[in-house]
Amino acid sequence: MIPRRVRLLFLTLLPLTLAAEGKVPPIWPQIQGIFPRGGQRGAAVKITLKGRNLQQTRELRFRSPHLTARVLSATPYQVEALVTLAPSAEPGRHDLRLLAPHGSAIGYFDVGTVAERTEKEPNNHPAQAEPLPFPALVNGILTAGDYDYFRLEAAAGQTLTFDVLATRNGASTDAALALLNEAGDELAFSDDYYGFKDPHLRYTFAKTGRYLLRVHGSSEAGCDTCDYRLRAGTMPHVETVIPAGGQPGQPTTITLRGVNLRHLAGVTLGDGLAEGEVLTATATEATVRLTVPPHAAPGVYKLHGRDALLPASFVVSTFPEFAVADGSARSRKDPLPVTLPVIANGILNRPRAADHFAFRVDGPETVVLEAHAMQLGYLTDPLVALYDESGNRLAWQDDPTTNTGKEPANLDPHLVFRLPRAGRYTAMIRDAQFRGDPAFLYRLTIKKAEPDFSLRVVGTDDTLYRGRTNTILVRVRRLEGWNEPVEVYVPHLPPGVSVQPVVAEPKNTPYTGTCGETHYLDGTNVEMQITVAPDAPPLAGHLEFRGRSRGVERIARTRYFRARIRHIGDAEEDHLRVTIADAPGAVLTVPPALALGKDHTAALTVIVTRLDEGRAEPLDLAIEAAADGLTATAAPVPPTTTRAELRLRAEAKAPGEFVVVARRAGAVIGRSHPIRLRSPQ
Repeated sequence: MIPRRVRLLFLTLLPLTLAAEGKVPPIWPQIQGIFPRGGQRGAAVKITLKGRNLQQTRELRFRSPHLTARVLSATPYQVEALVTLAPSAEPGRHDLRLLAPHGSAIGYFDVGTVAERTEKEPNNHPAQAEPLPFPALVNGILTAGDYDYFRLEAAAGQTLTFDVLATRNGASTDAALALLNEAGDELAFSDDYYGFKDPHLRYTFAKTGRYLLRVHGSSEAGCDTCDYRLRAGTMPHVETVIPAGGQPGQPTTITLRGVNLRHLAGVTLGDGLAEGEVLTATATEATVRLTVPPHAAPGVYKLHGRDALLPASFVVSTFPEFAVADGSARSRKDPLPVTLPVIANGILNRPRAADHFAFRVDGPETVVLEAHAMQLGYLTDPLVALYDESGNRLAWQDDPTTNTGKEPANLDPHLVFRLPRAGRYTAMIRDAQFRGDPAFLYRLTIKKAEPDFSLRVVGTDDTLYRGRTNTILVRVRRLEGWNEPVEVYVPHLPPGVSVQPVVAEPKNTPYTGTCGETHYLDGTNVEMQITVAPDAPPLAGHLEFRGRSRGVERIARTRYFRARIRHIGDAEEDHLRVTIADAPGAVLTVPPALALGKDHTAALTVIVTRLDEGRAEPLDLAIEAAADGLTATAAPVPPTTTRAELRLRAEAKAPGEFVVVARRAGAVIGRSHPIRLRSPQ
């Protein structure tokens, strides 16, 4: 059975097939756009969420106690809310959870540190460009063919940074960014700078004068929910942090590299976890002393430069780590000696750069070479290799699994290899495509293997329907050579809910690529069948998934589903949020709006999905909640029919909204969302 979030695509394309199987269409809440998608800390901002199935939204919730939201209104297509950001709110992206009786949905909300405003249309031409005073954070929307122009002033020798936060923030926007001189000549351009499409520009101006900044959709693409957040100015921008991690309780001197760092006043680790002291600062480099608190849990944290453009990643780990001085480990014949376990932090600053590290083992030993780069937000694509003392390559790895775009993939290598004997060995790391750049940072862990496994629920939320069996996808990933079966189960089940444990065998799950080829995941997928009794009480809560094997037990975290919010990684909520609800007897899929013809008539196509017990009986479709003067005619819908048509007629102008209802033997078993009827053009 295909998991629910994956079914979304097929439900859109193949409603006839799914209706025949009696599967539930996407009737849970879906967030398609948020505007504005952020706000300045210390302020209150009114936001609008657009999507489908948003009716009866009762709450918007953040994990952080410094962010609160109050729902002002909710319709099936739109929610208005007021978000209050405390002055102490951590800058950067936060999960925004929408809760309704029929399910939940997750989106992103960005906390900024500078005053914000909204773009003002019309600004589609250079002559209409609006001023862009610095520091700037502008919220905008790019419709199809839309160009947003901004006017700015720069001084000779000044370096400005421009960054568009859109796709990384969960928006559907594929934005491009261009810097022009006053005559309209293009000076710089950026389209897909980050791994998820957003543009980024850094430019040092040769002449004092006026300039133009243009934001537009790539290939003029756009939509009513294609939002963006443009950040620009002379604020500090950190591109690399080296070393990019530290041990709890240990003082660490870190070097920040980027632009406009002379103005960096300090750094903060995470949500006020620790403060760093700036020791020295130039335009492109700053030295900071930071002590990670002894109680800090291992993991990835945001490192915030005060008033900086974007946060950087900083990892708290339990292993000793050091910064590789530029070029000090480049020789394969004379590798840099290290003692295991160790984490080397380096930068592949030029094409074909490769760093080498020599270590010794006292006997046969299984070792791990694990690189972190892309999952920390860097554009490095690491490749690791292992050599013996004679220079023979023993093993190598680029990506742990094939990256096809169909599955959330881990692009950072995790190489596990059994060394046959005592001796001296060399670990090597380079970019897989032999690229190099001053921002190509890596963290390479070299250690003796400690076999373990991890669990992730693929998705952050699900709606479980009473009287039905629902499927949840859990991925078991074997780490550092773990090769045992793992039993996945759910303890502490609510009343009326049952789940059978499933064993994940020690083999990777295959899947089919876009051309019919077979690929393998970096782990094993198991489908957990969750059965909800017809009389189970309604629930809005969490399910905790666990795995156990050979006396080891691990708790699953939830993982963002890439196709929904365009981000790979763990969500802020640890456990899967579930809603137990009743599925309607019939689901009527209709457009949000319909236009009348010049004769004041219209044809409405309704996709019908039957979920009721009496599917052998025909359905009658009608309209209700409509103003006087609107009538509809429809023939009964046979049991096997999934597409029906209503003929509408209005006596005069369009009478606003109406709802389609489905009746079986006179009883209403399903209602559509409201449909807005537009007058003829």
